[in-house]
Amino acid sequence: MLIVIFVFLLLVSFTELLGWMGPVQRYFTFLVVTSFLVYQYKKIKQFGKEKLLSQEELKRTNEVIQALLTTTNINKLLSLIMDNLIREKNFDSAFIYLIESINNYLCIATKGAVALGGIKKFYLHIENQDKIIQQAVKTKLPVMVQDAEKNPLVDKEVIGQLGLRQFIILPLVVQDKILGLIIIGNSKTKINFTSKDLAISTTIANQAAVALQNAQLYSKIQELSILDELTHTFNHRFFQQKIREETELARRYESTLSLAILDIDYFKNYNDRNGHPAGDTCLRQVAQIISHNLRRTDIVARYGGEEFALILPATSKEGAEKILNKMRIDIEKYPFEFAQNQPDGKLTISAGISSYPNDAKETRELINLADQSLYKAKHLGRNRVIVCETIDTAEKI
Repeated sequence: MLIVIFVFLLLVSFTELLGWMGPVQRYFTFLVVTSFLVYQYKKIKQFGKEKLLSQEELKRTNEVIQALLTTTNINKLLSLIMDNLIREKNFDSAFIYLIESINNYLCIATKGAVALGGIKKFYLHIENQDKIIQQAVKTKLPVMVQDAEKNPLVDKEVIGQLGLRQFIILPLVVQDKILGLIIIGNSKTKINFTSKDLAISTTIANQAAVALQNAQLYSKIQELSILDELTHTFNHRFFQQKIREETELARRYESTLSLAILDIDYFKNYNDRNGHPAGDTCLRQVAQIISHNLRRTDIVARYGGEEFALILPATSKEGAEKILNKMRIDIEKYPFEFAQNQPDGKLTISAGISSYPNDAKETRELINLADQSLYKAKHLGRNRVIVCETIDTAEKI
């Protein structure tokens, strides 16, 4: 019965985000997640029998695992893992490291640690670590160290950084793939670790690995559901959601908000003459230039085929016009391949800007006015930025 609950709860949490997928993609994703849960749940039962855990310990461990498997937020999941490991056997420290690829080197990056009341964040490079950590990564098996000071395989500098006198290393492994490590232990007092300590911790770590992979999958699905696959900017659906939210925030805090819609000039000509692969490359490069000119609080989305929409919170029309003109010049100067084949001998953009609350107080009107401004920019000869109030008097830049 418990396995049915696990599967049901997790799959329900995916339902909203799976709506964008096709039937084949949806079936495959459900199959992968379900197979993980079934396989790992069987391992829990078998592991409990082999390690002779008491019924109470097995029940408590299962409750922890149920909580892990129904948590899809990675940060909450990491905190949940640490809290339960520390509380389970009174460890005073827990560190979680996820293996990431950085500059083609594998390193272990901490995502959170509960130790001496604080969060510690730093990197442990696998190749430079002591033999104990290398052993855990290579064998994918847990390692228990009763006394770090007396163990010849332990690098005293590394353990000094962690502040541990004794510890257990628990690899996070799913289908023979290592996702990271959990290091739990004590920095002050020392206790005698038993095989039961290792059994319970390992059981939780095994399921934590599955939960972590599920959370990463959930995060990836969520990311894919709001991003444009080609340009890696936000998609049109996400733009519509955010422009409503940002307009409401501007209204609530009596702030300003500018919206810009820009279009690549003569893009159909570019596609027809140079081919769609070249057009795709051009779109990606334009998206990168746009993103480079924006703040972290700004939002860029692919609005249509060659159109992009920019949401600029707390930005006046004058400020938005300055940003868009710099962007326009950067794109005009960029050495796009085949740019010489364009009617003006270069690749350019046109943009229209509207602002809340000066031009419009409702989202739909704000979008319409920005779109009208863009149309005016096109009509006046392209390669220009038009703000809503200057539609009738704009001159070419």
